[in-house]
Formats: sequence, structure tokens, C-alpha cells
Amino acid sequence: MLERPISLEGGMSSNRTMACLRTKTVQPSGKTDGWIMGALLFGLQMVSGGDGEPPGRWDGARCSDIREYFRRKVFALLEPDLRHPLLVLSLLEDIPVDLAAGLTGREDIHARLHQLAARNFFIRDLTPDSTVFGLHHLFRQFLRDRATQKLAPETLRKVHRDAGAYYLRCNTPAQALRHYLKADDLEAIDAALREQGPAMLAANQTATLSSILGSIPEQDLARLGWGCLFLALATMDSAPANALPLLRKALAVFAPAHDELGELVCLAHIISIHITTTGHSREGEQLLERAEELFQGLEGGMDSCTTILIARSMAMGRVIFLADVDTATRYADMALSLAMKDHLVNFEAAMLMVMGYIKIFAGHLSMARQWMERAHEIVPRSEVGAFHCLAIRMMLMNFLFHDGCFDNYSTEKSQIVDAVGMDMFSQSIVGPFCHVWEMDIAINQGRFEEALRIAKEADALSPHLKSQTLQLKAVVLALQGQTAEALAACDESTRLREQAAGLYFITLHKILVGIVHSFCGEYDIAVSMLTEGIRKARSMPTDYLESCGLMNRAATFLLRGECEAATTDIRKGLGLMRRNDYKHFWAWTPGSMEQVLGFAVSRNIEPAYARKLAVERIRHDFTDQGESIPLLEIRCLGELAILFRGEPLLPPEALTPGQRELLCLLLASPDLKIPQDTACLHFWPDGSPLATRTNFDTMMSRLRKSFAEVLPQSLAGRYLFRERGMVWLANCRVDALLFLEEARKGQEHSRLQQRWQAANAFSRAAALWKGEFAPGVTGGDRISAFRHKLTAALARLALTWGGHLDRINRTQAAIDIVEKALRPDPLNDSLWALLYRLHGRHSVLQARQVANRLATVLRNEGYPEADIEQILAGVAAAP
Repeated sequence: MLERPISLEGGMSSNRTMACLRTKTVQPSGKTDGWIMGALLFGLQMVSGGDGEPPGRWDGARCSDIREYFRRKVFALLEPDLRHPLLVLSLLEDIPVDLAAGLTGREDIHARLHQLAARNFFIRDLTPDSTVFGLHHLFRQFLRDRATQKLAPETLRKVHRDAGAYYLRCNTPAQALRHYLKADDLEAIDAALREQGPAMLAANQTATLSSILGSIPEQDLARLGWGCLFLALATMDSAPANALPLLRKALAVFAPAHDELGELVCLAHIISIHITTTGHSREGEQLLERAEELFQGLEGGMDSCTTILIARSMAMGRVIFLADVDTATRYADMALSLAMKDHLVNFEAAMLMVMGYIKIFAGHLSMARQWMERAHEIVPRSEVGAFHCLAIRMMLMNFLFHDGCFDNYSTEKSQIVDAVGMDMFSQSIVGPFCHVWEMDIAINQGRFEEALRIAKEADALSPHLKSQTLQLKAVVLALQGQTAEALAACDESTRLREQAAGLYFITLHKILVGIVHSFCGEYDIAVSMLTEGIRKARSMPTDYLESCGLMNRAATFLLRGECEAATTDIRKGLGLMRRNDYKHFWAWTPGSMEQVLGFAVSRNIEPAYARKLAVERIRHDFTDQGESIPLLEIRCLGELAILFRGEPLLPPEALTPGQRELLCLLLASPDLKIPQDTACLHFWPDGSPLATRTNFDTMMSRLRKSFAEVLPQSLAGRYLFRERGMVWLANCRVDALLFLEEARKGQEHSRLQQRWQAANAFSRAAALWKGEFAPGVTGGDRISAFRHKLTAALARLALTWGGHLDRINRTQAAIDIVEKALRPDPLNDSLWALLYRLHGRHSVLQARQVANRLATVLRNEGYPEADIEQILAGVAAAP
């Protein structure tokens, strides 16, 4: 009756009556699931129809032959007592035998289905133990059409209701919901969602929920509290703007009905939206109070999924609305423990994100790093939903922003954009927050016009975010002397902040408004606002905002000449920064950094940390008296260039070959310092002591003169020194040394399994590498040894980082870093082995091309063929 499926491509294309293209002949096979007679019927229709397309709709006129065939040749041959049961069972997608027995009332249905499958009668076993059967999809559709005609509507609804109840008992809620929907049993849908909806979310079945619930008419859905609720939660990823109205509809059902669980779940998610999207902290705080009251009454009677969902929102509400870190941590700990105990990976990801945010807002950045690592590790797992992936990556960006790692912030942002696309990125929860963060980054880096440009782009934001952009805009306007405009922006920001509320952001607002008044010369108001901000920060408490307030109040005191008050604030503020390893805070301009940190050094207040901050943040150092010295930037990877305040100072051609070699000799020496005798021996190994000393004096004199001609007079002698038989460079920022330090940090983090921090360090190192050390400068053993040290560090970086990138499915990024390392080290077989493995992940041909490239390199180096074969075999066999 139903012939075994065979390949139809050859038979159909060779039939002279069917002149169809090969690609067209494959379509009937897919349509008919290998049923030869059905394929022939479709093929005849394709020829007679003229358009060569198999029918796309079962109810089309062109399917009449198929329907007639089933009626006359299949259904009519069925035993009469099987016809009604098959009509009933056709309403199912698959046919579990225990469900079939219940729906048909026949105890022998298992045996009868097995007989039909044995006869190949358009039914087949779907499991080895014959407990689930399936109808051929065309036959099933025929039976369904006939069931609609022959069975009473109430009978059809009862079948679907009973099937829904069965699948609900079997913990298959998606199938249950589909059957309840076909039964038009909205109350059953609502009850099923109450019971199984949280588990579906935990399993990341948002698309399924959205599809099923989205097909319910809007007026009917409005009566379903749980239906509105779970449709809102399911669409948060794809259409977050639709979620809040749906949640409000659900709340309007639950509250009058005194459904406390439904009301609590709704409140929790409305709170979440106010945190992530609207920024309405004032309303969120009011809802949080009611949610906590309900939670205390229901806590013991809720399932794990629901408990986690609610505890997550309340934890975030506590920290964002009330800056209550302790209570937030208690909620988050409880939810994370439940998620891990029940192996709910998607919820575990959500709670790792919450724990990370709590530490960031508390100012515990060092403690936050462990949560960043755990969150980063869980993102690639398939169980983690798109929303939580995006929220975690947003948290990583938030941490990098607060930590002052602006290069890594940009890298993290680029990876998100590459993953989701710029349109989705801009429309997601991340895009609007980036406007605020990037305005502050621009202010910290002295790019004030860029900050104003971002402010214009960020015009259509929520009151919460708009308040932040306005207060940062006011800082820039005040710096530019536009006092009236700055104060007007401040006033509007204050109005919006009062509307949005949120204790943490109210505190931040007080501090930034104080900064604005300070830059406007209104020092009394500035000190008053900053003092209020410091008081609020201490009451939370958060060292991050307290240090921000103290350091900016110190700057204000310095502006009005109150050095002792400034000293007190700097001692407290810089102490907090050192103990917490803070490197950045809001609206800290380069001018303020230079002023306050220089004063700290002159008063011997945390001088080492003050100098470290100045070097990292504004590329300055200080004398013991607090005099600022801009660092000389020397680039020697891929080129030799000297820059001052970011601008080229001395092009390579302005220096003689000997002067360039002397600079490279110093750069290759520990602490940029070399004995004068060693330098003389390097340049004139056979010369007399007097002649070499004279020659070296001339070289040093000319090099110093070259610097003096292009540097400010007060700084000309701050970089190249010669004293007591030693020659050295000072107050320099050398890319090669920074590369080695970042590569070292990356390896150390990798050793400790801190892969996210390792990747950040490796990323910074890789960005510094523009080519090998001092190209074109031959030098001696010291320069060659340093060049080799750098090349070896790059190779180790590529092997470690490339392997990690490969594990998280960033294969192309891994290939890029390995290719970069191979350029200066083309005979490194470990690098070739990794490159071979990376390409082999996706293409044997590409892996073979890698092997051919290596063989060519080895032949060019004169390797014997036997050695080449042995090396290639080792590369291919490497794990």
C-alpha cells in the first residue's frame, strides 16, 4: 500500500513525460515523504500545471487526485471498526499508544496499530518498543479533513482536551497547549501555563510560547492572566516594547481575582522592565514593596522556577531602586542556589548576571571579577536564552566601563554587534546604555566634542537615561565656559531624576551636579552638592561613589585654594581607590586627574598609586614636587616612532642609523638602562677607550639636541639621561614593554582559569603588536635576544588564547591571532599545528592547504623532504 521510500531523482528525471529540472524533482519526494504513488501524482500535476511547482496547499484543487486516492484506495480498504479510531487519532501529531487507548476506548488499539504498521499501511513505528506511532503526513491530513466533516465539533474539542491533559501529565506542556488551543479551551491554557509556564521559560522555549499564545485573539487573551504574562515573558527577547502592556493586562486580571501568585509574578517582571528598559525607579520601588509582601507569604509554596524568577527581579530591584546590597545579595544567593541545584542553566546564567551587577553597584569591583568569569563561561551554552546572553555581555561591558578598561569595553561591544547586528544592538537594552557610558568615556579621555555629539544622538531616551546624558552634557558645557547652558542642562537633568528616582542614581546625580557647579565657578554650591552626594554614598554604602565625590570635592577645594581640606579628601578618596583598585569614576576629566594626582604626589599621599593612575589614565608622571611630565611614547613594534602628547615628535629619518640603534639598545635593556661601557663596546668593539668615549659623547650630544629641538624647553631633559657611567630612558611609554606585560598578565589569568580576564589582557597585547621589534635595526645580541623574547611571547599568547577562542566557537578570531604570530615566527610547528586544527574544524580542504603552506615554507628554508614529511605528520597528529 505504501511503498518503501526510495530516491526519486533518477526515476523522475528519466521519465520522458516529465521534463522537469533536477531541482524540481526533489520537491515531490519531500512533499510525499518517499511515497512513490504520491510522488507520481504530484509529478503529473506539475506537468499538467505548467509551472513545475508541487502544490503548496493541501486544500488546493490540484490535490484532488491525492484526496480521491486516499478515499478510494486506502480509507475504503480499512476495516470498518478502525475508521473511527483513525479519524480520532489523526488529530494527534504522534500517537502514543496509551493516549490512543484512552481516546478511542479500545484496549486492542496497540495491536491494531502495530498490524497496520506491519502492513505498511501509511503508519509506522516511531520508537523501538512500538509505543509511539505516526501517520504519513498526507494520509493524516486526509483523515483530519474527514474527521472535521464526520465528527461533531464537541467530539473534536473533547479529543483535543483529553490529549492536552495527557501531555500535561507527561510534562510536555508545548503539546498540551497546542491541543488546548485547538479545543478552544482558554481556561485550560491558563491553568497549564500556571503549572508549566516557568519550566518552559527555564528550558528557553520562548519561541514556542510566543507562537502558541500569539495566535489567541487579543480580546480572548486579555481574559487570561497567565496567558498575557507568559506571552509578555516570551516576547521580551524579540519585542520588549510589547511586554509591559501585556504584563499590565495580566496584573489587571490577577489583582481583582486575588490570585497572589499571578500578581507576584507580574509585579516581579514589571519591576525587571523598569530596571532594564524604562528606568522608572519610583514606580518600581512602590511595586517592589508589594512584591516582597506577597513573596514572604508564598515563598514556601512556589516551584523552583517561579521562585528564581521572582527572587531575581527583587534582587535587582533592591540594588537599583534602594541600593540595598545586603538584601539583594540574599535574594540572589537563594535563586542561584536553586538554579544550580535543579540544573536550570538559563536561570543560572540570569543569576550570575544579577550577582555581578550587585558587586558592580556596590563598588566591589575586585569581588565582581569572579562573577564576570562565571557569567562569561556560561554564555556559549545552548541552554542560555538570547536575552540572558545579551544581558550578561552588557554586564561585562558595564564592568569594563566602571573599571576604566575602555579598550576592552570597545572590543566587547564589537563582539556583541558582530553577534546580533547593529540594528538589533541599537534596539536592544544595550544600545541606550552605551550612549551614557560612551559619553563618560569621552569626558575621561578629554574628547569633549565627541561627548556632545553622543548627547545629540541620545536624545530619545527614557527619563532615567536622559537625566544621565544631560548631567554629563552639563559637565562638558561647563568646561567649555557655557555656564548658562550647563546650568540649564543641570536643571532639566534634576527634573528627570526626580521623576525616575533610584537612590544610587540620585547619589550619582548629586555628585555630577556638584562637578558642574565647580566648573562654573560656583564653589559653595559645588561643595554643598558634593558633600550631600558623599553622605548618601556612605549611607548605602558604596566606596565607588564615595571616592568619586571625595576626589571631585578635593578638586573644588584646590580651585578655591583650600589645600588642607583638599589634602583630607584626597587622603580618604585616594585611599579608597587604592584599596579597591579603582582606576576610573564618572566625569573625571584629564585636567582634574592631573591637578589632584599631582597634588597628591607633592603631599606624599599614596604617591605610588597616584603615579600609577596618572601613567595609565593620562600618560603623565610627576616629580616629587608634583610637577607634571607628559610621557614620551615610543613605538618599536612594526616601526620606530616617537610621539609626544599623541602627536609624532621625531620621525625615524630624523635620527641617524646609530641613534636609532642606540634607542633600540636602550629599549631592549632592563629598565631601559645600559652601562655606558656596554654601549661603547656595542658600537666600537675594536676602538680605543678614548676614541670610543669621544664618539659616544658625540652621539649622545646629537641625540639630546634632536630631542631638545622638538620638545618644550622645560621638558627637554626629562627623557634621556647619562650619569655615573649609565645611560637610560625615563618617563617613557614603550609599546614593546606594554605588550610583554599584558601577555604576562594573560598567561597568569589563563593559568588560574580566569579566561575572560586572560582574553582581555591578550586582546590588549594583540592590539599593541604591529610587527616585529625595531624592523631594519640589526643591532647585536641584546637586540636580537629582545626581538626573540617578544616573538616567543606572541607565539605563547596565540597558542593559549587561540585554544580558548576555539573552545568558545570563535574560530576565525583564533585563526587571525595564530596567523599574526606566524608572521614573525614562520617555523613554529606548534602554531602550524593549531592553525591546521582550526581550519580542519570546518574543512578538510582548508586544513590540507595549511599543510601545503607549511611544506612550502620548509622547502624554502632548505629542509629535506624526509624531515618535511615528518613535521607535517606531527602537525596533523597534534591534539
